Amino acid sequence: MERVKVSQDVLYQFLTEHGIKLVRIAELTGLSEGSINSCFKHQLINNGVPRRFTKYNVRKLNEAIWQIADSIRGCVLQFGSERTFTNQRGATYDPALVEPLKRVGEWMNLSALTERVLGWNRSKKDNVLVTKSSKAYGCISQADADRINAELLSVAGVLSSYEVVADGGSDSDCQDNKE
Repeated sequence: MERVKVSQDVLYQFLTEHGIKLVRIAELTGLSEGSINSCFKHQLINNGVPRRFTKYNVRKLNEAIWQIADSIRGCVLQFGSERTFTNQRGATYDPALVEPLKRVGEWMNLSALTERVLGWNRSKKDNVLVTKSSKAYGCISQADADRINAELLSVAGVLSSYEVVADGGSDSDCQDNKE
């Protein structure tokens, strides 16, 4: 499959818009999270040159985003467990999706995801996913799961189609791990 070549700036914009956790990229690349952030934000180094990923680290970055895409694809929610129930108003929910949805939170900012995709505010997200004493705890509908799945598959598809290309910077920029 032909990959879409993008700059690190395009990747960073996509990652931040979709709440992908940079700490996971840092873990997968072996770079520090501070170094990843510094390179993405082009912070100036001692001689006033903006930091960039080296060609070596760009390869590691590409491998990391492809691994993240596979991991996110593996987080697709399966509605309809034995714990599914219908309330007195006729709405059907599956509380068994709480833990799988929390696994999505390992890769993406869950508050931002639920707000952007489901329209939930932080309080509703906490009531549905965190506060077990809440009446709303576990109230995840088929429509909620479908919208989350569509977002997960969309993000995974874009990440797996991207190939970051090195900027024109020197190989001395952002070198935490050398070849």
